[in-house]
Amino acid sequence: MKIPPKVSFALSSVWILLLSVLLRTDVSSVQRIFILLNLVLTIVILYFKYLSEPKPEPIDIKEIDKITYQPNQEKEKKESTKKNYDLHNYKVKAICENVKEFSKNCKEGEHFILRKSSVSHMAPQPDNPRHNDSHIDVRKLTTILEIDVDSMTCVAESGVTFDELVRHTIPLGLAPRCVSELKGITIGGAVAGCSVESMSFKYGGFHDSCLEYEIITGKGELIRCSPTTEPELFNSVHGSFGTIAIITLLKFQLVKVKPYVKIDYLTSKTIDGYLETIQKFYDNRNLYSNEEIDQKKQEEKLKDTSLNWTEMMDGLIHQKDQFVLNSANFVDKLPANTKLSEFWVTPYYKTAKNKKCDYMTTYDYFFRYDSDCHWSLRNMPGLENMVLRKLLGRAFLGSSNILKMAGRLPFLVKKGGKPDVIVDVFIPIENVKTFFDWYLETFGEYFPLWIVPYEMPQYQLQNYKHYPWLNPDLMKNLKSSLFIDIAIYGFEQKGKKLNYYHELEKKVLELKGMKTLITHNFYDKDSFWQTFNKPLYRKIKQRSDPKNLLRELYNKTNFKKKK
Repeated sequence: MKIPPKVSFALSSVWILLLSVLLRTDVSSVQRIFILLNLVLTIVILYFKYLSEPKPEPIDIKEIDKITYQPNQEKEKKESTKKNYDLHNYKVKAICENVKEFSKNCKEGEHFILRKSSVSHMAPQPDNPRHNDSHIDVRKLTTILEIDVDSMTCVAESGVTFDELVRHTIPLGLAPRCVSELKGITIGGAVAGCSVESMSFKYGGFHDSCLEYEIITGKGELIRCSPTTEPELFNSVHGSFGTIAIITLLKFQLVKVKPYVKIDYLTSKTIDGYLETIQKFYDNRNLYSNEEIDQKKQEEKLKDTSLNWTEMMDGLIHQKDQFVLNSANFVDKLPANTKLSEFWVTPYYKTAKNKKCDYMTTYDYFFRYDSDCHWSLRNMPGLENMVLRKLLGRAFLGSSNILKMAGRLPFLVKKGGKPDVIVDVFIPIENVKTFFDWYLETFGEYFPLWIVPYEMPQYQLQNYKHYPWLNPDLMKNLKSSLFIDIAIYGFEQKGKKLNYYHELEKKVLELKGMKTLITHNFYDKDSFWQTFNKPLYRKIKQRSDPKNLLRELYNKTNFKKKK
């Protein structure tokens, strides 16, 4: 039985506050005993009410496939799909009318934001003025309309989370080309914010697998756009952080998957050796498609991890001389007596540090970082304690709970008036060593760092070499389309003189890279538009949101009420 989200969040908040009080020096012994008794009582109640049920065995993909696609179910499937589309059209019509009404009656300088069913996965920013904007309700956009197994495509509304999506696709032997690592991220949010994961070295971001968007402009106009229909608009939606239009529907590509994943942890002692291994896997990224990796190739790979190809890869830098590349491949079956990893007991970043290999279900692999929101809990006392996690992990952990707590308890992430550094930066592979040396000098030995190799796809639109929404000058003279996403999560700025966000912005721009905007930003306007394509953005913005109801990209992501 699953704990209801509201109960889970409330208990999580109480748990954090009780632990905080418990660790204070001015608390008496009697009070400590009382708090501990309350915690123990909560654990006992939760265990017997919610947590004592055995974990179900992973679904056999092949058996599900046989059951799902029996001919006598085809008519029912078509009728269900038609109902989904009819209901969707009704929902978007209502949203269009709400936007038109707001646009007609709003005062100059007013804006609106979206009221969604999921928690925001942007870094918590309690001072952001957009929290005071009016709301347009899109909470009903949470339906998967259609999964086409033959064409390996899916059509779904923008509020569908990756958690919900893969629960539907994995039993069919399919998954998105890029599955965001946190369960609560929505597919619309993944496009607006440019999400990445371990297949990104082959497929880029989730937005690169999208074939079509349905959007509502700031004028209340409903538009379908694709690489061939409204191509400039289509290529400006991703990375716009909701400032161009409201995404309501997406059609995107899927890939074949198997029930389990094997991860081989490949270690290097130097950044040069690490990048060399990444480059080899990248060079062979198209050696086999998912469909071509038959049982024989799979067995060869399992026996010989030195083969220079992999289906998925990401990495963790644990120390300045401990680099781990996580080479992952789908498998049909588990070796005898294999124990699957469960990351609500031990955080994944810890299990990946010293192991040689790992097995997990495909679902658990996709969300291996979710329980701790990577490693954001390690700065909070007691939350990596194995005993507490084993008893309460299923109830309290998970990125959605963590982000809700951080949003409502801002002191957890903004210590001493300065927010912790939570950021992804994309660096061309030829400049990664320079960046890493600078990182050691500037940040010291703060680890781990999350590493995601990323293919920057080639574009044909108006002779753009790479993403049209990036400044073309930024992409000039690059030797490779391979970038490395280097993620710094949880670095504490409290008590430090430097503004580390601003230092990152300057260094990343110098190295022809890009810093994501999901977190705190301190750009001046000139340096900001050295990264992003101002002429194209302004052109599309004027067409889709001339009253600036969705806010302008620079102002939305670089608000000035900061220290």
